[in-house]
Amino acid sequence: MGTSENNGKTFLLYLLARSIVNLRILVRNLGGLMLLAALALGGYWSMRLAWADALFRRDTEASVREAARLVPSNAECHARLAAILDGSGNAGAEAELRKAVAASPRLASAWVELGLHAENAGAVPEAESDLGHAARNDRRYSTLWMLANFYFRHNQSDKFWPVARRALRVGDAAAYDPAPLFGLCWKLSRDPDTILNRAIPDVGAVQARYLEFLVRENLAPAAEPVTERVVAMSGDRDLSAVYLYCDRLIAEGDAERAIHAWNALCWRTLRGYRPLAPDAGVSLTNGDFSAKPVEHGFDWRMTATEGVTVERAGLPPRLWITLDGHEPEVCDLAEQALAVSPGRKYRLRFRYQTDGLAAASGVRWRLMDIAGHTEIESDAVDLSSKQEAAATVRFQIPAEVGLVRLVLAYRRTPGTVRIEGRVAVADLALEFDR
Repeated sequence: MGTSENNGKTFLLYLLARSIVNLRILVRNLGGLMLLAALALGGYWSMRLAWADALFRRDTEASVREAARLVPSNAECHARLAAILDGSGNAGAEAELRKAVAASPRLASAWVELGLHAENAGAVPEAESDLGHAARNDRRYSTLWMLANFYFRHNQSDKFWPVARRALRVGDAAAYDPAPLFGLCWKLSRDPDTILNRAIPDVGAVQARYLEFLVRENLAPAAEPVTERVVAMSGDRDLSAVYLYCDRLIAEGDAERAIHAWNALCWRTLRGYRPLAPDAGVSLTNGDFSAKPVEHGFDWRMTATEGVTVERAGLPPRLWITLDGHEPEVCDLAEQALAVSPGRKYRLRFRYQTDGLAAASGVRWRLMDIAGHTEIESDAVDLSSKQEAAATVRFQIPAEVGLVRLVLAYRRTPGTVRIEGRVAVADLALEFDR
């Protein structure tokens, strides 16, 4: 009896083991079938997507339409089809745009196009909604620019200013051109304070681009507070806008604002330069050439002229100017704008040396009005000395004149050929002459 019972248990265990083995085989086979089915399905969709991509790249209405049918969840296909339909004048563009935003609600470009479609159809509230949806989902400059432009077109100034400010705060100010948006600001308001305070963010790079815009558009009178912000907020690479502004003020003869801008640069970045103070006799910049001239504002400028080479070299530094005999008969070699005290007498002291220049060299210091049209009388003579020599030039500033040009110039002396040689100048100092 015991033996039979044990045999029965053994048989049951055997049947159970065989069942488990069979079940494992079945599961393995089913898994393989499912894997094969998944691979087949994946292969099918891969081929379908590849074919849709090929059709999309053909970029015809029929091919893109078929690509959108094959992959209806691809927002890019619907958006591209809408653009093609718009370009050909065929109907259906708006429907495709709706499909695009349904497939990808954050596709800002499609929302923008929907907004423009609605605006063209006279549905202004719908257009504002679509463009606003785009701006909420995409904070790039181009999208915000479209919304700001919409508010400008519909004269909604209270909504325009915040969007314009948001747009101008976006990313790297050098990556886009903000000038059109600045232009809209000035069309909407001619009040510089309104524009500066409501639209221009306190970002140094943006302030610098705005200053460039004001200078380019001949709006320099509105630029002084912007200049102060640029100097305070910007990195050194953005200060070029202040140099350009200073150049424009000098060219226009605006001595007060030019001095203010230049002195701000001296305090901020030109730390080796003394701020100008014409009434105190501080009018010459970098007279010892200890710093490489920035060639803007009130620093030295070297005119690029054929046959003339100008370089700063030596210890102590000096300006070396070489003429190779092919220079123009009349040319400026180096110059500096001077902020001076009207009506005062001055003396310019300097040291110089020439090589190969005769007595009637035609090279001398000249004082000109800021436009360069009228020469101011002085006792300057042509430079010629084989040995380093000290010299002085005296002159008087006309009344009501606050800006002049100090120019080292060459004028061919009648009866002589063009000169060939060089001149070095150093240790310039400008003082009141009593």
